[in-house]
Amino acid sequence: MYYVRLLRGLKEPNLTSEQLSKAEKTTGFWKKGLWLLFITLIVSALTAYLGIGNELVTKELNSLSNTQFEAIKSLFAAGQVIWSIAASLFIITIPSLFFWSVSDNEWKKYIIVQFFVVTILLIEKVILIPLTIFMGLPDLSNPFSFGIIGQYLTSNDIILQFFTQLSIFKIWAVVLQYKYVKVLSGKSALQTALIVIGFNLILMIVTVFLTIMDLAKLL
Repeated sequence: MYYVRLLRGLKEPNLTSEQLSKAEKTTGFWKKGLWLLFITLIVSALTAYLGIGNELVTKELNSLSNTQFEAIKSLFAAGQVIWSIAASLFIITIPSLFFWSVSDNEWKKYIIVQFFVVTILLIEKVILIPLTIFMGLPDLSNPFSFGIIGQYLTSNDIILQFFTQLSIFKIWAVVLQYKYVKVLSGKSALQTALIVIGFNLILMIVTVFLTIMDLAKLL
């Protein structure tokens, strides 16, 4: 029997991965999953309320009246919340499906691994809220990402966005994935590294590509 404990899964990955791998039954699965989505909703609603991430709206809609601006800003905030929930569901399901497809273990256990990943990303987002508000840090100046280093190394948008996507927390999440997938899949260290790092690199490349497309021009 394995009971899902999110913080313990982050603090003791080696022990937890062994317990999860050997468990014939898991409890607390749906409860922790719903809690994660609820916390995601609260955090994204808070960032939207504080105006974090709505720079595009502020820049593009200054010519509108106050009523029109507030209405569109509210719609944009609602979109931020919906997008955050959708992104969390994507992070939970798609990687877990991929890791499950290359192993013989239960899919549910890989979803639990992704619960840990979402928890890490939420911790990063919560920490960044006061930094963004009180220090006015843009995305490229995220103190936990390599975006700052990237600005000194290159002016190429693609490479710069790649550095921006890479943060200490995301590296932590990938390392955690590696530890769990290695135990759950029973594969060698090299095979696990290729699977986990390769998959995350593909996701980062897709994210960077979508960012570089400058979707603001489609509005």
